[in-house]
Amino acid sequence: MFEQSYKVKNKIELGLHLLFWIFVFSAVNVDWTANWFDQSLRPKTPAALSVIMLPIYFYVHAFILIPRFFSLKYWKQYVLFAFILFILPEIIRIGFYLHFGLSTNFNSALFNRDSFLFGSPSVFFIALNASFIYRFVKDRLTNKEKLDSSELKESKTTALPYENTVLLDEEAVNSLKQDLERIMKEKALFLNPTLSLRELAESVGSTEKKVSYLINQHMNSNYYEWVNRYRIDRFKDEIAKPENKSLSIVGLALNCGFPSKSSFYRSFKSEVGTSPSEYLKEIKKAQ
Repeated sequence: MFEQSYKVKNKIELGLHLLFWIFVFSAVNVDWTANWFDQSLRPKTPAALSVIMLPIYFYVHAFILIPRFFSLKYWKQYVLFAFILFILPEIIRIGFYLHFGLSTNFNSALFNRDSFLFGSPSVFFIALNASFIYRFVKDRLTNKEKLDSSELKESKTTALPYENTVLLDEEAVNSLKQDLERIMKEKALFLNPTLSLRELAESVGSTEKKVSYLINQHMNSNYYEWVNRYRIDRFKDEIAKPENKSLSIVGLALNCGFPSKSSFYRSFKSEVGTSPSEYLKEIKKAQ
């Protein structure tokens, strides 16, 4: 089901991209028939080559450089490939202008109207900013969908047989349970919206299978339900504080570790039995 939905979304996204670039190429004031390298023939229109370079810059940066190399670990590769993407074409263009006598010197070739970097408008500036914004929004929405999908999948799945798990005796169960409750209260790991079962297990020096087995078999819950209970308890504490009256329900929920609005409302309704707004009304009546 999720794979089908993902494919549909990809097709919709592709269609929107095509419509956007069709609009850009048809709406922008470019004379595609004039001499591309003679500015006197197109005094009021941008360079056709610059318009073509814009989507190339955008897609290579948004879909290759940022996802693969934009990090502290690979920053050197990112700088190298960014140089190749953004600077090398400009150097080639300058060399072409100087070789064929289209500019008198390096400075005039670099800062003329056809420049990818310093032209008006700047292809480099537009593509760089647009690709960062697009990637940020896309990744944020994608991560939320993945988190929500994981929670739904986990909440609908019954406990699986733990054939390869070392069965915990009563003493080990109580010890691990106490460690989990202690680490959640002391370090408030639930405030991390992307907290994984592996990270939780590592924080108490255990394994994913043991922690999952404990939660499912001895706490009658699943991982996401168990973590969200801590978030709901924190939400209840925070919403009762006078200094948080200016915060919205969703804003406060996100501060308590919930990854998204839908995740919060679904978990709260399931755990408390009422919606967050109804719960808030009850609190105000009690006061």
